[in-house]
Amino acid sequence: MNTSALDASRDRLLKTAANDGIVLAHATATRAVAAWTLAPAPQDPARHLEMAHAQARRHLARLTLHDPAREVLAVMTDELFFRLTDARPAPLTAPAGVTRFVYTPRKTLRRVLDHALDHLNQIDQWLAWQHDGVVPTPTDGWVPSTVTLPDDRLPLTPADLDAWLWRIDQATRLVVRRAGQLSEAELDWLPPDGGWPLRRVLHHLARSERLYAAALDEALPDEDPARRYEAASRRLDDGVRAASDRGRDESIVYAGLYGVLQTPEEVVDLVLTIERELLA
Repeated sequence: MNTSALDASRDRLLKTAANDGIVLAHATATRAVAAWTLAPAPQDPARHLEMAHAQARRHLARLTLHDPAREVLAVMTDELFFRLTDARPAPLTAPAGVTRFVYTPRKTLRRVLDHALDHLNQIDQWLAWQHDGVVPTPTDGWVPSTVTLPDDRLPLTPADLDAWLWRIDQATRLVVRRAGQLSEAELDWLPPDGGWPLRRVLHHLARSERLYAAALDEALPDEDPARRYEAASRRLDDGVRAASDRGRDESIVYAGLYGVLQTPEEVVDLVLTIERELLA
């Protein structure tokens, strides 16, 4: 992996955009997402979902330790979301602004549960589409991470948390069971409209639970844009070293936040590409 290029790109960005909070916010998000991607995951999506929930639940169980009304700044930006998910993404060049993701304890729980239910429904709709030609009906009733509801700031008692965790555990169990029943053909079926195959959807669901669940425990410790970028860079450096030490392992995959499977080299190359776009 081109670690020297990563170091050079970091130094160039800090020198060129040291006072540009917008560029630094997107670059921070890019490096943080890359670090998450380099955490190894099982090839089997159902097993990935199971493992990811077990890891995320340790963070969810700690949510009563956080201020229920404080909105904690996450690393992800809405602009990077579109750069990573559009079928033909435009370069993230000279972004005019930055739309932040923020989380509170209750918002974290809401997003984990809504996300699981949304994709549980998607499995059934995709199967009906594949086997019976029934075109899916949009059912998005959830509120995205860019929106904080009044209820998201309410106190969270231990009893409240237990009730939320029961619902999340049940929803996750249902998704894991449905995912484990899918054939290889069903996992890899490509929707006619160019949408995601279920294999990608399920790896995305597994990876995203970390984004939500650990948003408070693993928040970057500073609000200064340059120091946040440096902290995200250190996390990526750790991930790159671990992947290099791990070497080739056919039993694992590196799944991006939006379900795309990449090699460690591709993860690094994408960071370098986006940082060049930000400085163009």
